[in-house]
Amino acid sequence: MIKKFCQFLLIVLFSISSPLNAQSTLDRVVVTPNKRSTLVFDTLNSVEVITSEMIKKSGNVTLESILNQSSSISIGSNGGFGQTKSIFMRGTESNHTKVLVNGVELNPGTLGVPSIQHISVDLIERIEISKGSMSTLYGKNAIGGVINIITKKNFHNEVKYLTGRYGTQKISYSDGINYLKHDFNLNISRFISDSYKAKVTSSQNHKYDNANIDMAYKYNVTDQTHINLDYYRNTGNTEYDSFGSNLNQNHRDNHIKFSLNTISKDSNLDVFYVRKGNEINQAVAGATDFTHTKSDLIGLEYSLDDSDDGSILLGFNYSDESMYELSFGTSFKHSNRIREFLISRSMIYQDNLSVNLGLRFINHSVFNDYTIGNINLGYTITPDLIINASVGKSFRPPDATDLFGFSGNANLNPEKSISSEFGMKYRINNNDSLSLSIFNNEIRNLIESDGSQMQNINKARITGFELNFDKTLNDMTYKLNYTYQEADDLTNDTLLSRRPRNKISANILKIFNDEQTLSMMIRAESRKDNSIYDSHRLGGYMIIDANYIRKFNSFDVSLRLENILDKKYRLAHNYNTDGRSLFISLGSSF
Repeated sequence: MIKKFCQFLLIVLFSISSPLNAQSTLDRVVVTPNKRSTLVFDTLNSVEVITSEMIKKSGNVTLESILNQSSSISIGSNGGFGQTKSIFMRGTESNHTKVLVNGVELNPGTLGVPSIQHISVDLIERIEISKGSMSTLYGKNAIGGVINIITKKNFHNEVKYLTGRYGTQKISYSDGINYLKHDFNLNISRFISDSYKAKVTSSQNHKYDNANIDMAYKYNVTDQTHINLDYYRNTGNTEYDSFGSNLNQNHRDNHIKFSLNTISKDSNLDVFYVRKGNEINQAVAGATDFTHTKSDLIGLEYSLDDSDDGSILLGFNYSDESMYELSFGTSFKHSNRIREFLISRSMIYQDNLSVNLGLRFINHSVFNDYTIGNINLGYTITPDLIINASVGKSFRPPDATDLFGFSGNANLNPEKSISSEFGMKYRINNNDSLSLSIFNNEIRNLIESDGSQMQNINKARITGFELNFDKTLNDMTYKLNYTYQEADDLTNDTLLSRRPRNKISANILKIFNDEQTLSMMIRAESRKDNSIYDSHRLGGYMIIDANYIRKFNSFDVSLRLENILDKKYRLAHNYNTDGRSLFISLGSSF
């Protein structure tokens, strides 16, 4: 199925000509890979950018459906809206990808898996996906990469209402005020749905209710000095199936960040404090189980940019994490104190060789001292063709639930990773671009359950390649991504669970005029193992979604049809996925 689908798409993509002028995706500006503004073409690792305009045209209802359009990412799902979602980036574990909201980590210190299912898509201005080891810049838990979700900073009103299958309703509002030296931005969203049965054997639908609020305040002391205050929170309730019983739990993720930023012609100083929390509490009568993470972080980063000699980034972080949990009768209280020092040096030689060297020194109160780092090289063959190579070392300490939770193991060692990548980026013309990446990731002490207790697997190896192609022709835009990977558990001579060998994603956008657009999104995965502890296989599938937008004066009406073919498939054994669904939204910007 995958092979035939690839052949069909390539015939369509390459059989059309007559391009018009448009911006290449390689010319988009990103911040995450270098912690400073850089064109995608100039980054020395693989990066994807998803803009709010792309999200609007695709009509995606949830963040996980947006991320699932990347061939680098496979999503695991324990049911419908609000149920636990897992991110497997380039074959790494679901807790190997660090998710940031405006630069603040979402991953909790207990379960380790970020709750992306609670982030409203209507808050998002841009998503930057940086693949491969990112631990030099972002510390622990970045073995697979970093996803940075940047929220809107609008100075005009946006309002949107959505309704659709499963009794789903969503309303969102964004606005901003600029007065003298003060900037204030607000994004709010409310999502409710009856959803569908989480498990094949469930006796009822599992409802979901979630609210998001995102606020940002900026005081411009001078043109060079700014005081920033950012606040984010999601809170709500999710019903779920627990061994045949219908339960529900309350959730809350929140953070507040205070920063002082000073910018000069060639330097940038950022001093910041972050307080964040992640909470899940059982809400049924008599239930006492919970899992909580609270952390405080203080740090500074200083960058110096010399156009003739490259740039340097220095940083220091101190964080204090506290984790509390009661689950299946097992409870714990645990804390970590972590000190981190960062140095990253970027240099350019002979105008065509770019070099980045980075080191991060980590002092962990439980796991002592670690040094991680990276070497990235980029060689510009022509102004439109660059090849790059990189090697990065990362580590992830066991989270508190791995160590002390139900089926935990206090003797676990940190996971260690050495990843490498070789790639090429090519601007074919102003409209078209092509990139290729070959990657390898060797992971020691990988933490997996043996069915009764968490254990360190001796070694795992993930190898593969990615192909990305973008083309704009007249009034149509095509985007094709393909990933092949082998995610091997070398110790047990088997494949790591829930990682498909093949994944392909295609997006086609047709612009009829200034008032009408039609998008078609296609994704397909080959079959994969559900778990090394059972014989179940998750079958391959192909899903087709479409979204039509019609503008009426200042209003946009969107019709999104998901799973057009009503394909039955599983992203986790015994858990349902959505069938054919229609969602209608009305939005206005003024």
